[in-house]
Amino acid sequence: PATLAAHQIALSLFFFASPFMEVISQIAQSFLPTFQILPKPQKGKTVDKKEWNRASDRFVLRLESVGILVGALIAAAVGSIVAFFPGIVTKDLAVQATAKPLAYCLAAGAFLTAPVAVSEGTLIARGQLKYLAGVYVASTALLPPVLRRIRAGGGPVSQVWVCFAAFQLFRSLFFAGRLLMTRGDGDGVETE
Repeated sequence: PATLAAHQIALSLFFFASPFMEVISQIAQSFLPTFQILPKPQKGKTVDKKEWNRASDRFVLRLESVGILVGALIAAAVGSIVAFFPGIVTKDLAVQATAKPLAYCLAAGAFLTAPVAVSEGTLIARGQLKYLAGVYVASTALLPPVLRRIRAGGGPVSQVWVCFAAFQLFRSLFFAGRLLMTRGDGDGVETE
């Protein structure tokens, strides 16, 4: 029972923190589409498409920086609650002791969620939907077999959180890699 309670505490803290990270994805989805349409040339001036694309890339870089900062703050908060202040979420000493080893894994998963959210929002705004779908399918297909092996092996619940952090790292690397590969490509919208 203490193991399940500790897992529930970590899960609840993660879900409590998620909206703070997801909002950055929504910012990308809201503001990046303006970079999809070139502004109309004004009298005697032409629009430099390359500069417009660089401006879009600078905005994405700023969002990623904010994502890393927010992710670090959220990770520090949720990890610290589990590691140093477990009395905030439970008075049961056995559950507190069982939850403490989850602190680092939970913090890593939370930290990686913010850059995933930013990259995901950027890829959505840029119309990279086929690529996103491919990463979603691959990561979702890989996760259940790994979780089944953890359960079959009878490992500690911290292995589930290590698996989650690896899942987020996988997605983060693929999303950021796609952004780096398509940097300066203009609208970046996939074509049929």
